[in-house]
Amino acid sequence: MTERYDRVYPPMLRGDARFGALAELTRRLGAPYADPDSAATQGQFETGELLVYLVDNAQEALLPRLAEQFHVSGDEGWLLASDDAKRRELIKRAIELHRYKGTRWALTEVFRVLGIRIELKEWWEADGSGQAYTFDLTAWANDNLLPGQAVLNPRLYQRLRGMIEQVKPARSAYGFKIGAAFRQPLRWVGALQGRALNRADAACRPNPAKPLSQPLRLAAALKPRAVMRAYMESNR
Repeated sequence: MTERYDRVYPPMLRGDARFGALAELTRRLGAPYADPDSAATQGQFETGELLVYLVDNAQEALLPRLAEQFHVSGDEGWLLASDDAKRRELIKRAIELHRYKGTRWALTEVFRVLGIRIELKEWWEADGSGQAYTFDLTAWANDNLLPGQAVLNPRLYQRLRGMIEQVKPARSAYGFKIGAAFRQPLRWVGALQGRALNRADAACRPNPAKPLSQPLRLAAALKPRAVMRAYMESNR
């Protein structure tokens, strides 16, 4: 690959000889290129910043670098992408997500890409807070978000809140709750507010439920078919 076409591709792809053929095809198709040494090419579209990424075919080891390149690493979504497919989808949607960053659509879409069901209610909607430029968001987690850890835990709570901070409208304050929902007729949610409040309530029913396969521990006082609700809350 010549130096001229080296500049078309990002550093991580320049060393791959397979992209030489793609560079040659680009030349044959007449992709515009402004040569600083040639007055005849001035004013043409400069492709020096063109990023050619075959995300679906990229090796898994390259995905973190792609995430960093497209600014979806860390709290921007990467830490909550639980599998390879979600990581690739997040990278592919990165440009669109950043284009609409700060909107309700971007906030709901990034959660959708990550496979997290949410309930979002803005201040002006029915049952909303009524306080201008605020919203309330409830995220329903499952045991796939942080494998090997409790379904609800402080680390997950902080990661979810960190992503909301990255995507939400800058002027908006919000209330945040996180809960866990299972296929079985049981819901369990931990409660935390400002690291100072733990609150939980349970209502027991005598009818038996199907056995749980999740690593969930309940107090002995609860009967099998239990509905347990609590909330991890944050008001910012």
